[in-house]
Amino acid sequence: MARRRPLVPQLSAARPPAARRPAPRGGRVRAALAVAVLALAAAAVLVLLAPDRLGLADRTPVAQLVALRGLVAVLLIGGALLLVGVVGGWRRIAGRAGLARPAWRLPLALAAVLVLGGAAQAAVLAGRGVVGPAPGAAADGDLVVLSFNTFGVVGADELTALVQQQDADVVVLAETSGATARDVARALTAAGRPTSALAADAAGTRVDGVALLVRDALGTYAPTSEGLPATELGTFAAVRAGGAPAADATPAAEAQPSAGRRDVPAPDVVVAAHTRAPSAESSMPDWRAHAAGIAAVCRSTPGAVVAGDLNATLDHPGLGDLGPCVDAAAAAGVAGLGTWPSDVPRVLAAPIDHVLVDGRAWRVTGFGVLDRVGASDHRPVVAHLARR
Repeated sequence: MARRRPLVPQLSAARPPAARRPAPRGGRVRAALAVAVLALAAAAVLVLLAPDRLGLADRTPVAQLVALRGLVAVLLIGGALLLVGVVGGWRRIAGRAGLARPAWRLPLALAAVLVLGGAAQAAVLAGRGVVGPAPGAAADGDLVVLSFNTFGVVGADELTALVQQQDADVVVLAETSGATARDVARALTAAGRPTSALAADAAGTRVDGVALLVRDALGTYAPTSEGLPATELGTFAAVRAGGAPAADATPAAEAQPSAGRRDVPAPDVVVAAHTRAPSAESSMPDWRAHAAGIAAVCRSTPGAVVAGDLNATLDHPGLGDLGPCVDAAAAAGVAGLGTWPSDVPRVLAAPIDHVLVDGRAWRVTGFGVLDRVGASDHRPVVAHLARR
């Protein structure tokens, strides 16, 4: 008997198209982790680039890192190159061994963030100035101010030679004993440039205090600590008592080697400063108060010249509002050069040694970060100032 054909055609045996499978859970987790890593890296780069905008410039560890922008730039770019090199080497080894090779996407994206961060740090330094002519010889009418943290290890002979080489009229020496300063003053006087020494001891015995050398032709100066932050490191001010040289001074025309420089202006107030360093969390409150206090003294003292180791940079809030006061390095276009530590290139060091002046009374004609002297961990700085 013949088979009957079904009244309803049979459906095709072909399978319906399969629904798209959801991404494996592990892949979603890896993607989320990659985004998180990139976001954290970008956030860290932004914090180090503009910590003042986020209120973090005076917080540990940002305060310490932002002081070393040049070093941070090198570390960021170096980290990017190291990352690319390690991943590239890993991929080659895995390929030869027949193993799964790591993807390039995340390492390259992370390296790009690090390189951009390093380039931005370098751009900040370049904008502040890392290349400029040395101050050279001072001109008639210039006051030469030298500031140097000797770390207590630079002797009187080296300091005498430095003062003579720079033809300095005012010299601020942090971490320097009064005995050393008096030895330098005697040596300079014997060399034909009469000089007086003032000094203040630190509160403890761990470091020496602050000393000040003033060429006698500028007049007589008396020390005071009134109105200054109590840094406990020897910070003091020298107030000019009058135009007459000290009793044992020779006439200015006989002074050497400054005899060729005439009309040297005498500052009414010199602040010789050394403030607390942000070396530990416990020292941060004092560090904030001291830097802000020194800036306030400069703002409020007409004609002031402030010099010393301030343990702060222009990125820190303490020196962020100088008002009419001027940072000599910034005015000269070389504020990107650092002074500490002295065993690294200037562009990698922290610019924590300053000369600040009342911009209403003084005009900066030159500034330089000098070569390392002795075994000090700081470089000296010198500023040339002219009266307005």
